[in-house]
Amino acid sequence: MKNRLKAALLLSSMVIITACNFNRGSSNTETADTIFYNGNIITMDDEQRIESAIAIKGGEIIAVGTEEELKRYTSASTVKINLESASLVPGFIDAHGHMSMVAQSINHANLAPSPIGNSDSISELVKEMQLFWQDRELAPEQWVTGMGYDDSLLAERTHPTRFDLDQISTEVPIVIMHVSGHLAVINSKALQVLEIDENTPDPDGGKIVRIEGGNEPNGVLEETAMYLAMVGFTSAPQDMPSTIQLFSDAQQYYASFGITTVQDGAASAESIKLYETLANDNVLYLDVVAYPTWDVLTMLKLGNYDISDEYHNNFRVGGVKIILDGSPQGKTAYMTQPYLNPPAGEATSYVGYPTLTTDFLEQKLSAYLKSGTQFIVHTNGDAAVDMYLDALDEIVNETQDMSLIRPVSIHSQTTRDDQLERMLDYHMIPSFFSAHTFFWGDWHRDEVFGVERAERISPTRSASNYGIQYTTHNDSPVVDPDMIRLMYNTVNRVTRSGETLGEEQKATAYESLASITRNAAYQYHEEQRKGSLERGKIADMVILSGNPLTIKPEEINSIQVLETFKQGKSVYKK
Repeated sequence: MKNRLKAALLLSSMVIITACNFNRGSSNTETADTIFYNGNIITMDDEQRIESAIAIKGGEIIAVGTEEELKRYTSASTVKINLESASLVPGFIDAHGHMSMVAQSINHANLAPSPIGNSDSISELVKEMQLFWQDRELAPEQWVTGMGYDDSLLAERTHPTRFDLDQISTEVPIVIMHVSGHLAVINSKALQVLEIDENTPDPDGGKIVRIEGGNEPNGVLEETAMYLAMVGFTSAPQDMPSTIQLFSDAQQYYASFGITTVQDGAASAESIKLYETLANDNVLYLDVVAYPTWDVLTMLKLGNYDISDEYHNNFRVGGVKIILDGSPQGKTAYMTQPYLNPPAGEATSYVGYPTLTTDFLEQKLSAYLKSGTQFIVHTNGDAAVDMYLDALDEIVNETQDMSLIRPVSIHSQTTRDDQLERMLDYHMIPSFFSAHTFFWGDWHRDEVFGVERAERISPTRSASNYGIQYTTHNDSPVVDPDMIRLMYNTVNRVTRSGETLGEEQKATAYESLASITRNAAYQYHEEQRKGSLERGKIADMVILSGNPLTIKPEEINSIQVLETFKQGKSVYKK
């Protein structure tokens, strides 16, 4: 008995020693292709180690440790890169965004307000549209397009209308998209082309906004009504060489922010097929994960497309996206309590609205559970989160392991503590749109929610208190994919006016970095290959000018992305 106990203890000790050796470097010496040294290697591993050197071979990490420990991986052919005390972190992972829209936005007028654009009033918006399009030749039936206008930051604090866009042209159809991606505005010619008039009914889950006092459309289209005008954004002729250039430019844009894995949420069938083509032609060098909408996924399955855990030349379909409500800044998010100031023409009891019925949601989620398909559900308002959780209550049985699905609550802006607690039962991951604290924090406090609710938007501290591995995102092109600024916003929660919005919901620097690295890898079911700098993982890495864990929180925004590596290869250098 004693001998068996000694043998067991010896075996246990050997396992622990082997595990430690594996983590820091194999006892069988390998020769590294590249060694980075003299830096702050922020591993983001379970031990939260900070090392000074890392060795790469064949696009994978083979060792992390001190410079002295990694000397044995060096040969005459090893490239040595002196970090000169810069910080090296795991490649940033885009937890939610729309890559195809980012690529396409290059061909649309930029209508964002400052500091991203110049459209701080309706007159400036009209001018931006005119300047962008004045020297461009339009193909037959091509629309004039713009993206990113924000009524909450326009001087007039209202949406432009058909009459504003008519100043640009009454002969060519025009469509502009709201920064949230949940509203659009079209001119009179576009209304005519689409045959939308006073007799056109509102589509389910959307609204054709009317001129006050009558039924004539004013050009503003909310939620599903917006889809009627999406033809305008695809009206420009596009050959394959120019499309390849667009997506090459988009990848370089993402890489400039340190991003090595990109999402295309709510991807269209056309986008999926295009990604397949780009992958087959080896155009993609960043990992792209697409989440088509439920209807598109149905179409793809009929065409023998399916979800996959494996990338094909840097592309895979990761699951399905469901949109359950709208945006808080556009006042279309589905809330349990009324908006502070309802939209024009709405009652004081107005709480927004869902875009799907409960029965339909349950039907879809039940099918995805049976097929093992990950679903990510757009839920900005707390009533939408209730719908999501209530649907799972109805369809999930005790034998189902929800950690295999890892459902996501996209945006989760107004999620309550009781909802976070319920999320634990379903291994649900809230992915917070933390950029809201800066871009629309003042608007949420003064116009949308009032102080108490506004201070809880993107409740990262509450999520951490429940032990939830949340993620954060920029929802690009709603906001440009600046991950350093996203960290800054998550940690500091400072609005445009310089006020702190929700001191008690601030995250730590480590938590904010985890939300775009290791937690995001977990959300994608890729934690075995990404999210931390450890032996055996892909060498997706970013060199930063400063250490986000030690710099003053208010100075995080000063950190610059110096170089981005995908599988050990430099894909961007400042």
